Amino acid sequence: MFWTRLLISLAEFGLSLGLSIFVVFWSYKSFTRANDSYDAEGEIRKGNSAVAILIAALTFSAALVMRETIYPVVSILSLGLTGSEDASHGVITLLAYATGHLVLGFLLSVGTVQVALKTFTRINRELDEDAEIARGNTAVAIIMATVVVIVAMFMQQGVGSVTKSLIPQPKLGGMRMVD
Repeated sequence: MFWTRLLISLAEFGLSLGLSIFVVFWSYKSFTRANDSYDAEGEIRKGNSAVAILIAALTFSAALVMRETIYPVVSILSLGLTGSEDASHGVITLLAYATGHLVLGFLLSVGTVQVALKTFTRINRELDEDAEIARGNTAVAIIMATVVVIVAMFMQQGVGSVTKSLIPQPKLGGMRMVD
């Protein structure tokens, strides 16, 4: 039992490390490419702090939302590996469930944060946030970063719930009560 718990803990650690690197890299790339108002990577290379603040907030927010999807994945793997023999699943099946959660969670986290940002800029017509950020206006970038982080804080549990409801959970056996 000790070795099983240790193995599962190491798997959770490795999954968390890999997932964090994946989320940071791909959300950064997604956000820099999705922005069609200016060249985000070019602006960052030039030292535009406003663009850096916004991209950092977008990446952080995607990671914050994505964090909620790791719990069902760890749960699936833990219960699947420690479950009874009659409920055991192959490693491939468990990995398929886990991958489904992670992929859907990533798409929802990046999509949710991006939609929130675009929606806010469309609602607030008094200011062209993209143009201001491209000019290096850090005050606007901080406001936009705050909007993104707040939306992510509200959305993180919702995204976790959606992934749990859309990706089926493996049947891991039943529970029997003994008198």
